[in-house]
Amino acid sequence: MTRLLNSLRPHPHRGAVIAAGAVPLAVAALMVEPRMRQWSPGARLVVVALLSGLILTMGWLAPLEGTSPRPYHSVLLLAGLVPLALALVLLAEVLGAHRPPGAGGWAWTFGLETVVAATAARRANSAACTLVAAIAGLVAVEALVAWLFRPHGLGTFRAVLLVLTAGFALGTVRLRDHQRRHAVQLANAAGLTALALAATYLFPIALASLLRASGAFLTILGAGRPAVPFGWELYLLAIGLGLVAYACADGEPGPAYIGAAVLVAFAVLAGLPPVGRGSLVGWPLFLLAIGGAGLAIGLRPRRPLPPEPGSGVDAPTVPLDPGHRDPSVT
Repeated sequence: MTRLLNSLRPHPHRGAVIAAGAVPLAVAALMVEPRMRQWSPGARLVVVALLSGLILTMGWLAPLEGTSPRPYHSVLLLAGLVPLALALVLLAEVLGAHRPPGAGGWAWTFGLETVVAATAARRANSAACTLVAAIAGLVAVEALVAWLFRPHGLGTFRAVLLVLTAGFALGTVRLRDHQRRHAVQLANAAGLTALALAATYLFPIALASLLRASGAFLTILGAGRPAVPFGWELYLLAIGLGLVAYACADGEPGPAYIGAAVLVAFAVLAGLPPVGRGSLVGWPLFLLAIGGAGLAIGLRPRRPLPPEPGSGVDAPTVPLDPGHRDPSVT
């Protein structure tokens, strides 16, 4: 067994080649499910599990040469984790779950995916695996809530997304100083969670726009857009601005892109008028006022800065109290 594991351990100087071969294998594993439906679920499970296990084992055995994994190491782990999720879903089907699995099946399959991804993130110090664990955990928690409480409507799922966003944000703050790469991925997960919540409002709007030409559908969907509560709009605005601010403070591009997408979603949801003509009263005036105040503060007149150290120019001497005169000086 040890000899077999040693033969699967990637050598760093061949890591890029091995990772380049692992990615097509992972894609092939994903194609087995939709393409080979004539096979039994057990046969599809065996093929997908073998390919996923092979790639994930190589990523698990790859040596960690520094404080963070090399690119090929992260690629191997990700290429193994993605088909692993499909293998777990097939396992649920083999064990008797419906196709696709119900909320209970999604809960335990993505729960296992979360555990494996989190373990890989800890072992290899892989921030990419941290993001996979966060996304899989989000799906698992939402499925668990659906299985246990069977809520009606999307209100409960949106509330869970809000709680998960807060958890990801707290994780970002906690890990920012000593595990910065993982903190960045948790910030990305918070932004993706906010986008998922925005999608629950954007999808009905897009569907209504596509079907607006039919009067029958207008009767069903209504003439206006679905009302978005003020609190959810504020939530999206806060997450978007927070991600952009975090990206600027730490120089990380990922949160900036996701934050910009969240702000676009907010602009669409808050910018479309519910019915009739629109008005600048509300969010437009508020944002104009906040943005104008920020520009005014930043562009206000300022005193000249002192010369840079080492420039050879002496800085002017300024008394602590210009109005006070030392009586000993004549």
